[in-house]
Amino acid sequence: MNTKKYLFFRLTHIFLLLWLLSDFCVYSQNGNTVPQSAAVSDALAEQLHSLSKDNASDLVYLQTSKTIYETEEDVWFKGYVLDAQFFLPSGRSKILFVQLIEDKTDQVVWEKKYEIENGFVNGHLFLDSSLPEGTYTMAAYSSFSYTKNTREFYAIKKLEILKTINRKAIINSVQKDSILQFATFAEGGNLVSGIPSTMAFKAVNSNGLPVNVSGTLYENDRPLVAFKSTHAGMGSFVFTPDANKKYHIQLTTPASEENFSLAKISQNGKILQLVNNTKEALTFKITQSSALQAERVYLRLQVRGIVYSIASGLLKNELSVRIPLKDVPQGIAEVTLFNGNTVPLAERLVYVKQDQKLYIKTELNKKDYGTREKVNLKIKVSDEKGQPLVAHLGLSVYDRLYQNKQDSKNILTHYFLSTQLKGNIYNPDYYFDEKNKDRIAALDLLLLTQGWRSYVWEETNLKEFGTTLKPIVFDELKGKVIIKKADSKVNEPLPQVITIFAADGQKETGLLMIDDRATFIVTPDDSKKGKGEYAYLKLIAPPQSKYRMHIKDFSFEEINKERKIKTALYPIPTISETKTEVVSNFAERPEVNKLKEVLITSKKNKMFRDKYIGKLDSLAKLNADYVCSYNILNCPNHWGEINNRKPIEGEIYGMPNGIKTGPYHYPNYTEVELLDLFNIVKIKGFYGKKVFYEPFYDAITINDPLPDYRNTLFWKPDMVTNEQGEADLSFFCSDINTIFSGNIEGVGGDGLLGAGNFEISVKKNKI
Repeated sequence: MNTKKYLFFRLTHIFLLLWLLSDFCVYSQNGNTVPQSAAVSDALAEQLHSLSKDNASDLVYLQTSKTIYETEEDVWFKGYVLDAQFFLPSGRSKILFVQLIEDKTDQVVWEKKYEIENGFVNGHLFLDSSLPEGTYTMAAYSSFSYTKNTREFYAIKKLEILKTINRKAIINSVQKDSILQFATFAEGGNLVSGIPSTMAFKAVNSNGLPVNVSGTLYENDRPLVAFKSTHAGMGSFVFTPDANKKYHIQLTTPASEENFSLAKISQNGKILQLVNNTKEALTFKITQSSALQAERVYLRLQVRGIVYSIASGLLKNELSVRIPLKDVPQGIAEVTLFNGNTVPLAERLVYVKQDQKLYIKTELNKKDYGTREKVNLKIKVSDEKGQPLVAHLGLSVYDRLYQNKQDSKNILTHYFLSTQLKGNIYNPDYYFDEKNKDRIAALDLLLLTQGWRSYVWEETNLKEFGTTLKPIVFDELKGKVIIKKADSKVNEPLPQVITIFAADGQKETGLLMIDDRATFIVTPDDSKKGKGEYAYLKLIAPPQSKYRMHIKDFSFEEINKERKIKTALYPIPTISETKTEVVSNFAERPEVNKLKEVLITSKKNKMFRDKYIGKLDSLAKLNADYVCSYNILNCPNHWGEINNRKPIEGEIYGMPNGIKTGPYHYPNYTEVELLDLFNIVKIKGFYGKKVFYEPFYDAITINDPLPDYRNTLFWKPDMVTNEQGEADLSFFCSDINTIFSGNIEGVGGDGLLGAGNFEISVKKNKI
């Protein structure tokens, strides 16, 4: 499949003429004949296209090395920045802003900037020993994913942080309660008198947890249909409504005296029903009341704002429509029924092509491994037809004790469900686990009960977003050259150039130009030239220049403002009892003495963290004062003479006025004063990269007495398969005798997504 064709809006019209019609052509006002179906179909496609084309956005997903961490560990993560429509790596954003937030206090404990390289981020963050135990939210923001257009926010990962893993608390953050919320949903959105209809229902408590129910539909107070939920508090039943009768639902489990009413029943109208959903096509039945006249109707199928087909036919009483799914990607499809005047009458969400994904197979060279033994792993990636694929994958192998089994979020659930539907979803991984034989029927129930208005690509929602993307953070920083004191008279020309360099020295690595408005721009590429977490900008101006640079990065301040008004959506964990799991084999792991934090201080009770700031401090002292050959401090009669020397800390010198000084002390500059003294500003660049530690054991080092208690054996965020879809990897086990979980996630060149898991058994070597 040609990948490039998906980089642009793709529109396919499939006109299904269900029978020949004599009135296919109509006359326009100017007297020319116009094919009515084609014109209307084009208009229906274009009105959706126009809403989404100018709102090109990205979706960010975070894959972490595990989901439970101990303090003083690194959180290794991979960021996927994919185009929101095609799920291809996006090149729009260059910076990923990452925060770690303590859920209990909503306090940000970490925030850094990371470089996005071709749609991916390879990063890490350190968990300080002072962090309290609890649940933390890792959140990621980019200029094309974090905007004012939406009220929901999805790019988060929940992490459990403990002091030690020897007693791992499993806490269900969402507790049960006795408050029941019960709602019904007519398929297509309408109930029409005399037409058999499917009625879906959903029951949850006030925390969104499903409640299994059973009950009865009553017609004029007589029992009509008994029903019960089939998955996660959801279910459905079929009945024929009558507008002249009254209906209500009463629940028997859990017992309730409350009566639940149905939606209004129309005397006449049209309804849309899904008949069949296969890999090849969707089949729908459109039915209208016998009192209505025959009318041409249109059925539009769109996925993520892209129209893939429009069917047209004449509806008399009942009409069957088959929509081929060739070239339609996996995901939620919205099928909308329009009348001849292009007024929407009914809508249905359908999940299509669930088998269209990356199939990731793993092959280990052994079943069981000894401690410190080498593991050889072969990975093979293919599509649903078995054809090999080049894919960008992230792989982690970690002690399964560090897995939060309640967290059901992965790359599939994130991109295909969570980011496509408004509202939290209960245990979304259930719908992608092939071990669940009812997962397809359960997924259809989810879409029936979530409501088509919850689909983020629905026209009403797109109109609410607007046609112009409104970013909250930006890749570029804007600065301005200003006069240090506003009332000063300036007799020097405006500087033209700024140099940018790293903290390891004043060697120029880039130049920034100042425009006629005294402004300049720092791009992500400029920030990279800092070669570290900070970059330095120096204004090229005379030493006594009155010009200074003004630049400040407000990115995280703006993020925090918007974060308080956005709803963070995360899958609701499965229901389980709160308990504490005692790690049975932890006694076999000798205690590791952790070195407490070391604080380095100087004799002068002053230390600059940045080496370059320390260098500026030395230069300032070098140029600050001098002593002449007559032991006079800063003698004006001997300024610049070769025999002058630096003053010595604590010595006493004469002054030009004949009075002796007290013990001499060098000026104690602050960092801000030093930067201003040299006309330099410091800006935050990208957080530094770090290499994941991988030991190598051979016949000699395998007997090293130093213990190896790595709970994460391997982390590879940038693995790319070859043209045969294969990748060969190797790593070494640690001294931990346990089961290790392997987790693989990734994206293919055609926007296919996939996830896979495997296990490695490590047993203690017998001596």
